[in-house]
Amino acid sequence: MPAIPHVVRRGAFYYWRRRLPSALAESRNSATLILGLRTSNPGRARYLAGQISALADRCFFPAAMTSRLSQQQIQKVFRIVFTQHLDKLEAVAARERVEDDFDPEKSRRSERVMGHVYRLLETRGRAAAVDERAAAQMAAQGIAQDEIAETAFMLDLMQRQNVAVEKKERLATLVEEVGGEPNPMNIALAQETVYRAFAEANFQSERRHDGVRVEIEKTIADILKDHAEAPRDSVDHTESRLVVAPLASSPIVVHREAAAETAEGARTEHAALLAASAPTPPADPAPAPVPVPTPTPATVARTKPLTLDEHPFVVLAEGVIQKNADAKAWDTKSQRQVRQISRLFARLLLEQGVVEFEDIHQKHLGDLDDLFGAVAKSYGRSPRDNHRTLDQLRAIGAAKPPSERGLVAGTVNRHFSFLGQVLAHIRSRGHKLDRDIDMTLMRRKSTERGRTKRGLLTEADAAAIFHLAFFTGCAGWKDDEILIPGPHVFHRALYFATLMLHYTGARREEICGLSVRDVASVDTVIDGELQRLHYIKVRTSEIRRIKNLYSERSVALHPELIRLGFLDYVAAVRALGYEMVFPDLKSPTSSSPLGDRLYDELIDGLHQAIPDAKERKKVIHSMRKSFGNSLKQKGIHSEIRSDIMGHSGATPTEEIYCDAIALADMLPTIMKIPIVTAHLQPHPIRLLPWVQDKLRPPFSRKRRGTDGAGPGRRRMRKTKDESDRS
Repeated sequence: MPAIPHVVRRGAFYYWRRRLPSALAESRNSATLILGLRTSNPGRARYLAGQISALADRCFFPAAMTSRLSQQQIQKVFRIVFTQHLDKLEAVAARERVEDDFDPEKSRRSERVMGHVYRLLETRGRAAAVDERAAAQMAAQGIAQDEIAETAFMLDLMQRQNVAVEKKERLATLVEEVGGEPNPMNIALAQETVYRAFAEANFQSERRHDGVRVEIEKTIADILKDHAEAPRDSVDHTESRLVVAPLASSPIVVHREAAAETAEGARTEHAALLAASAPTPPADPAPAPVPVPTPTPATVARTKPLTLDEHPFVVLAEGVIQKNADAKAWDTKSQRQVRQISRLFARLLLEQGVVEFEDIHQKHLGDLDDLFGAVAKSYGRSPRDNHRTLDQLRAIGAAKPPSERGLVAGTVNRHFSFLGQVLAHIRSRGHKLDRDIDMTLMRRKSTERGRTKRGLLTEADAAAIFHLAFFTGCAGWKDDEILIPGPHVFHRALYFATLMLHYTGARREEICGLSVRDVASVDTVIDGELQRLHYIKVRTSEIRRIKNLYSERSVALHPELIRLGFLDYVAAVRALGYEMVFPDLKSPTSSSPLGDRLYDELIDGLHQAIPDAKERKKVIHSMRKSFGNSLKQKGIHSEIRSDIMGHSGATPTEEIYCDAIALADMLPTIMKIPIVTAHLQPHPIRLLPWVQDKLRPPFSRKRRGTDGAGPGRRRMRKTKDESDRS
């Protein structure tokens, strides 16, 4: 049976529970009113709760009865939601149409089913079901029985996953956007309106699949009217172009002023010759001679080479970078990567004497692809690569063995993806580009299956890791002591971050970059009882970035983490004034990813626990892969796995129609992960001495020129063996 609003179950009996308005609460501790319903019958509890809720609305929330949304405001809410959902559905349809196996009838059917689902939710509320009456009504409308059955399945699925109701924050925002007060009555009206808008948007399938757009005639009429009224200005088709003079060796010299004056002088001379050869009317005097300016050696001497920073491609690329930085679409790392590939491509264009955008062709992208195959695999990791010539980069690559030469497919695809965005920006600014350029031709296919790139940890592998000395007791906290058995257990990233990698399935940097504010708790109903649930928030912060939009999520904490003292550890770190959950990973002299330090501390222990780890491709990221594999083997649906692990939905339906699953529903799923730490005993929190005393990290090194500090070596080793790819 669906949940009863404002009702919780404690033991065998039901209780009505509601927060009081702040004006009626004597204190924050007494802001909730709880009434015993004296029944264990859910039907009776639902009836009594409805009566009490109605009375509470009249007594405690008079504004909800008087400040009701007007019909005009409800229509505004409908317009906002309808247009947004219509645009979303059209985007999904466009994305589906490019697939080879696109089936328009299947897409229509899916949209109709969702329309029926939202229609039922609108008319019957969140507890709606396809009962006999509803099925009969749908059949009377000509809906096929299999479509009715699919509607019932989808409605039940959405209700079980708690995604049949719009978030209250979203509804409150809609109400406020139209000038209403977000009281309970208006929230309910907004929810009903959202259902209606979703249903109507889904029923507009003819618009998406038959091209029936009622507004197209008016749009064309407006375009033709504007075209007829547009002024016909004279156009000078004389094009001022930069004249490129390729030399035998770099740099490429582009003569600006001399080229412009030469072209102007040629046009003037041609005009003078025409005037001299034309017959002169007898009534008019002969025209005065026209002076013909010609380029002089002094004019040519004023020219200078076109630098890399002045190349038009670099200039426009910087515009793209700034645009996406202002929109917060690209973080610092993405901006650096776009700048790097844009400047490399511009250097290749200069090498071939290409400056004008319209002179860029598919051939130049092919030449860039050849360059990717000629450079060393380590290209881009050293700041010196940004200042080396192309010949120097090729020479470095040629000196490497074939196994260390050429960028991997993923890196090449990322570079071409960024270049495609820069070229699209150039075209959007009105510059001419070769329309035969096709970036999809440059994408490389990986020669290795995704699931085989990183090995899975077996349950025995994981158990061996958590039997290492730094979990059970070690000789000391230093790098050469953590694998030696002893009496000490230090609570640090090596201890808790490794545990969290196993029990949350999060990416390495997501765990290593947690803020103390990202560890939170919430009261929720679990198995009919009100309980406090602890979780972490994975989100972008000043400490670190996250991989993509889908990575932002909340993940419930496994009870093992709480048993072993993680919450007490976070409280101790917070009490010392640290912002980071794992301050022992941060060096003030290094900008390396935080996970690099964890990698350095853990990798020797990983090889000790799993001697053949390298041959079996066992790395830290294997913990995340094993987490996902464990859930898959337990029969957990891919959509739920994606929500927990921060992946995008596998299908448009998963991506659009479902919100992230509730934390209360997530916890039982996470608890299906094998417990391999039952042998560990909780200890009083003991921080690293230098963390406790807030001293400089002992591994922090002084920077050494442009090559960076010692941690740069760690970065190269990590990048070679592992990265957060999924």
